[in-house]
Parts: sequence; C-alpha cells; structure tokens
Amino acid sequence: MATVTETSIDREVRILEEIKLVEGSNLWGLVMRRMKKSQTGMIGFYLVSFLITIAVVAFLIQQYDALFGLNNPTADPWDQNNYYIELWIPGTQRYLRLIAHPRYIIPGDQILKPSAQYPFGTDTRGYDILSRTFFGSSLSLTLGFVGQISTSILGMIIGAVSGYYGGAIDDIIQRLNEVISAMPPFILFIFVVAIFRDIAGQVPGGIYMIVIMIFALIGLGGTSLLVRSKILSLKNTEFIEAERALGAKDSRIIFRHIIPNTLSPVIVVTTLGIANTLITIAALAFFGLGDATAVTWGDDLAYHRDNLLTYWWMPTWPSTMIFITILGFNLLGDALLDAMDPTRN
Repeated sequence: MATVTETSIDREVRILEEIKLVEGSNLWGLVMRRMKKSQTGMIGFYLVSFLITIAVVAFLIQQYDALFGLNNPTADPWDQNNYYIELWIPGTQRYLRLIAHPRYIIPGDQILKPSAQYPFGTDTRGYDILSRTFFGSSLSLTLGFVGQISTSILGMIIGAVSGYYGGAIDDIIQRLNEVISAMPPFILFIFVVAIFRDIAGQVPGGIYMIVIMIFALIGLGGTSLLVRSKILSLKNTEFIEAERALGAKDSRIIFRHIIPNTLSPVIVVTTLGIANTLITIAALAFFGLGDATAVTWGDDLAYHRDNLLTYWWMPTWPSTMIFITILGFNLLGDALLDAMDPTRN
C-alpha cells in the first residue's frame, strides 16, 4: 500500500511541475524546454544553427566583395582578376584579403593536397576547395529551404481546401495525389529535368528553378494529406461553427483559424523534408543534371566523383557537408516531433 501511495505522490509532483512549466509560457517556449532534454535534438539544433550561420556569413561576405572587393588600390593583378575575396576598408586604400574566390582559379596551384595554405586542398581546375565548400553553403541550403517550404505551403493550401470543402473537390484532389504518389519521384525528376535542361540552361539558375517546381508538385501530396486529416477533425468544432455564425468567409476561416492549427505537424515535416530536398538536388547534380556553373556542394561532388580513389580530398569535403546537413536536420526534426507531441508528459 505504501508503494501505491508513493507512486501517487510522485505522479502528483510530476503533474505540478508540468503545470508550472506550461503556466505563463507559449507553445514554442514549451517545445524548446522539451527539446533541451534531448541530447540528440540539441546536437541537431546546434548543427543546423552552425550551418545557417555559415551560409548567411558567406552570402554577406560575397556581396560585400562584389561591391568593394575590386577597388585594387595597388594594381595587383591577383586583385584585378578577383582571385581572392577581399574586404575593402572604407576611407582607406587598404583591404583585407580573406580567402580564394570560389569562382576563380588559382593559376599553377592545381591538385594540391591539404596544407597550411590550402586547408582543404585544391582541385583539378585550381579552385580552393575550402572556399568552394564555405561559399557553396549559401546556395545549397537555400535550395533545400526553398524547395521544401514551397512544397509545404502548396501542400497546406491544397490540403486545407480539400478537407474543408470535401465532396467532388476532395475526390478530385485525392485521386490526383494518388496518381502523383504512384510515380517513382527520382525517375520523374530525371525525366523532367532532362526535357527542360536546354531551355532552363539559358537562364542563370534555371535548372534549379525547374527542380524546385517539380519537387513542390511531387512532394505536396504527403503534406496535403496530413493537413486534410487535421482539417476534417477541426472544421466542425465549436470555434469554427462560431466563426460561420458570425458570417466569416471561408477564406478567413481557412487561413486565419484552420491552417494555423495545423502548423505543428507541418513544421516537423518541413524540417525533416529540407534534408531530403537537399540530398535529392545533390543526387541530380551527381548524375549530371545540375548546374555546372553554380557553387554548390552537389555540383562540386558531381565534378569530383571520379577522383575518389586518386584525389581523396576533392569529393570528401562537399560530401561531408551534405552528410552533416542531413544529420543535423534529421536530428532536429525527430526532436521537434517528440517535443510537439501533445500526449507527451
């Protein structure tokens, strides 16, 4: 009997502690507190934060160099050809030379192993691999974010319309989802990109625009089904009926009340999907369906795929960054899934 009493007391103490945590806090504050209890989740959070920081810093540095890096006060031919990323010090004739430019070769320094001068080595073209890896983070992560967020937004809208209106609209949308889901996605990617490659190649970044559009159309089915199931359980609740009674339009009900209540699972799916998007785009580049002029991890890995046994350092660094990115987002997504679980104690 004493054991039962102790168990009941422990349960009451735990409930009181949980109430104190929830009291006066919002959803994201509670989610963060739960995530901090997960070591793997926090590892994923720090990895993702580190990668995003690198991408933002790389973008800002490159933009600054594009504006002020060609001041060339000493008429140095290396600076005149913009072989290096440089930061001009305003009001002076001096500048800081930081790192080799990712788009310009270093004459005479091809195929160098990692050293103090080139920590990641150089490739067969004369590019500094450290520079390519650092500045490639911006476009690589941007493609992953834009691709998956586009998928999630389209999936939320279509799923909300399907679940809210039901009837013939719901039937048509679900049949289209079934057709799309039955198609092998990667084969469809290769097919579509190969068809539009010549046209898209005439526009800078055109290949990746096509990839993101196709990815959004193929991937929205899962998100729309998830949102639709939530809509079906929400659309007849009391607060939705109250909105209808007050004369609220369907668009207001869907976008102001229903969709915000489906964001938690969609955020988890989006976080996990970013890694999937990135690896899909990298895989397309690996098979020669990327943009050879772009500075991304996938395109560099595709260029060095034949050098694995001869020049190990060339494919190692871009593939390592892709691995770290996928690991970080998967760990973060799994932790968010647990932290947002309403049944969790």
